[in-house]
Amino acid sequence: MSPSFEQKAKHRLRVEKREDLCWPFALSAPRKALLAWYLRHRRALPWRLLWAETKDPFVVWVSEIMLQQTVIKAVIPVYARFLQLFPDLRTFAAASEQDVRQAVRGLGYYRRFAFMHKAAQQLASSGSDWPTTFAGWRALPGVGDYTASAVSSIAFNEPAAVVDGNVERVFCRLLDLREPPNAPALKRAFQVMAKELLDEKNPGDFNQALMELGQTVCTVSQPGCKACPIKSVCLAYARDSQSLAPAAKLKGPPPMSVRMKLILLRQGNMIGLVERPKQARFLGSTAGFVTLLETADGEVLGDGWSGAPVHAKLHKLSLKKGEILGSIRHSITHHRIQAEVQLVDGETAGLPVTWLAAVDVERHLISNLDRKAWTLTRSILSHKDTKRDKSSPGARKSKPNVALFAD
Repeated sequence: MSPSFEQKAKHRLRVEKREDLCWPFALSAPRKALLAWYLRHRRALPWRLLWAETKDPFVVWVSEIMLQQTVIKAVIPVYARFLQLFPDLRTFAAASEQDVRQAVRGLGYYRRFAFMHKAAQQLASSGSDWPTTFAGWRALPGVGDYTASAVSSIAFNEPAAVVDGNVERVFCRLLDLREPPNAPALKRAFQVMAKELLDEKNPGDFNQALMELGQTVCTVSQPGCKACPIKSVCLAYARDSQSLAPAAKLKGPPPMSVRMKLILLRQGNMIGLVERPKQARFLGSTAGFVTLLETADGEVLGDGWSGAPVHAKLHKLSLKKGEILGSIRHSITHHRIQAEVQLVDGETAGLPVTWLAAVDVERHLISNLDRKAWTLTRSILSHKDTKRDKSSPGARKSKPNVALFAD
């Protein structure tokens, strides 16, 4: 049964009063216990090892930008590739936009890297030293409170407390708050409380300790309370209410459904990629497949391309008799996409096309949307080649289209 308006109103009132929260225990002992636990058990993550070795703020900054809305497992290989290409601030600042997009392909949410690139160019052109304070980092393009706190505390020992989803969950359990951890008023209260709890002599290590506790011990489900260094002050542990605190997060509006066509252009054994317009609704300025969007009334329009002649050619391309390979699902920032994948031979709709051998296509694809479409294409056509070979005379001697499907 869904909550009534009155119940929701009472819930909002209760959350609004959370700003008067305070720690119900002395802070010194749990602060020391948490930091000691982290120094013994911290994971040997690449950015931590590099920071210990180089003391270069750049390696910290890169990691914090990459870890935004992205799991550690996905970040590690891209982090290594990125620093091989751009080992320092000036090399990164001098890179082209295309080189940057290629370096971070597969991570998604590419605007963060565009902002980071702009900030790097700003720092490099000014010739000044790295910003050392929270305010200095916060002033850079694309840097919010969390990133400014994380980088300034780790790289410059700035006593700035971080609050992310892991920290919010830890705080809710310490206080046995059975409320959504991302409620706005609760977030404000947690920011104040994080500053109170922070070890100001070791802010970088302490911030990482608190986040690591949430990532590895105080997890969403089945928290490992026996291994927790601060369980002695945890109210949820004392009351055995870990499954109740916190409550489920407040959800934003449901994602918007989008219907799309991805058209793969083919000439012989070559596959064509186009650069999406900068003003495209999705994945602007990225190399990929021709992208058409379906409007509410069923009309199909090119995403971002301007001019009636171009739209007419794209519409004609969408009606071209090609091979429908299937459909894929993908999510891009509050949008749920269902894309039909179509293979069309010998047409370009007048767009500038880069023709590539199939073996080279994947490494030129930046978006996971295009990668999914390419994986589907390879799978379907390889399967058809295999079936055709088995049903034809001399099947044992025939081979699949190696030029199109070689790894």
